[in-house]
Amino acid sequence: MNDKVKEKIAKVYELVKRGVAGEQKSAEKMLNKLLEKYNISEEELNNITEKEYYFKYSSDLDQWLFMQLINYFFKDKSYKVYRIKGSGVKEFSIQMPYLDWVTLDSAYGYFKAHLNQQWRKHGLPIVNRCRTTKTKNKRRQEMQASFFSLYIIRSGIYHPSQNSSCRLSEEEIKRRTILHGVEGGKYTQQVTTGLYLE
Repeated sequence: MNDKVKEKIAKVYELVKRGVAGEQKSAEKMLNKLLEKYNISEEELNNITEKEYYFKYSSDLDQWLFMQLINYFFKDKSYKVYRIKGSGVKEFSIQMPYLDWVTLDSAYGYFKAHLNQQWRKHGLPIVNRCRTTKTKNKRRQEMQASFFSLYIIRSGIYHPSQNSSCRLSEEEIKRRTILHGVEGGKYTQQVTTGLYLE
């Protein structure tokens, strides 16, 4: 069985799960025919929809953002994320169904660019004021943590359970005052399920 057949079975299977009335019934008939033809069991069918995907990252902010998006969009699901480092490559590897990948890929693509643009505009100039590498690294670490929490809140990509009130130190208040101009991203999810047969 080649990849093209697997993709077709996966699409039909998604239609069976998420389709509407008549569309779901016809997809069910088609799925039964495909399962008989290629001799596929239920267990194999459940795993057929998942595929391994890779996402590039370059900084701590990108890593934090990726994990936050997974937590935000797929709170009820448990995906294993692997970090691949070495030979100049920094990537995340994750195995998930196609539709979940579309959601994560589009959100990560948008928020990563917007987050880095906001960091360059508001956070990086403050870090670059430091003279030595040691103080730059320390300031970057402090500023990134404050910047990221502020960005997530302003973007609205968190669950109410993640929102907690706590006392801020004088330093944290000062950092948040410096970063007051940070804008959150405005991301809209797709409305349709995107399930179409070819």
